[in-house]
Amino acid sequence: MLGYFIKVLIAVLVLVLLVKRVKIQSIMTAFSQARLSLIFLALLLLGPNLYLQFYKWRYLLRLIKPEVSDSESAQSLFAGFTFGFITPGRLGEFGRAFFIKDCSWVRVLGIAAIDKLFSLSMVILFGSIGLLFFIGRVFDLIVVIPLAALIIIALIVIFYILFHPEIIRSFLYSINIILPFRDKIKQLMSSVEQFTRQRAIKLIWLNLGFYIVFLSQFYLIILSFESAPLIPAMLAISATMLVKSMLPISLGDLGIRESAAIFFLSRLGLQDSTAFNASILLFLINLLIPSIVGLFILLRNRLLLINGQSK
Repeated sequence: MLGYFIKVLIAVLVLVLLVKRVKIQSIMTAFSQARLSLIFLALLLLGPNLYLQFYKWRYLLRLIKPEVSDSESAQSLFAGFTFGFITPGRLGEFGRAFFIKDCSWVRVLGIAAIDKLFSLSMVILFGSIGLLFFIGRVFDLIVVIPLAALIIIALIVIFYILFHPEIIRSFLYSINIILPFRDKIKQLMSSVEQFTRQRAIKLIWLNLGFYIVFLSQFYLIILSFESAPLIPAMLAISATMLVKSMLPISLGDLGIRESAAIFFLSRLGLQDSTAFNASILLFLINLLIPSIVGLFILLRNRLLLINGQSK
């Protein structure tokens, strides 16, 4: 509980400091002059965003529970959004494992970990390119080239492992001998065993599609406040999301995402108010709205459970 309140405090303090830096008047002026049509387009893209996440999750669930319904998959996904909303790095999304009936939560947790890992791979890939772009604008080639080589090697290793799930299985088998709770580890391995190279390739494409939709949402919101060059802005967004993922220290990543967006987008000559407002709006669209839907689902299920027990 103490750790939770610390993360809330961090989020509040960082946001307060950012508002002081950006100036509340600049924030409100930018909002009053925003092109609402572009914000509405970003909101519409929440549909494809959520559908791709639902499709990915249902696809993975059917590896361990072929009869899982669309309704059960969606309820589990949205419950994960709600739990992820109140945890740094959205780690609470693993809570979706507890909303799949007649299936070991450990096996579902293994599938959720795969989903998280492949989603993170896109953040690492594009975020690394974005970071290199901005580092190259500051440092000489003598610094950039060795760093680029290290990043490329790391990316090759990461994606080689992702495209060869047997490596993950072998690792789990090797540590199963020395770890406690061997039964749980075996259940975890059983979920990974269903994951083949062909399925890994499909999941990479699905995550790429989701990431493109996400980038488009962020870019449209930025454009609603002021013009921005397409490719540099996309690189700035990617770098922002990588930094945010590396620093899961506040509730809902509030403050961290906004700080990173201000840092990178200001390097392109964009106003701090644009970066701050775009980040906040993206948070409201992509995190708050799905989390509220998930909360209603949780409350409804709770009421149904209470009514069922009272009969």
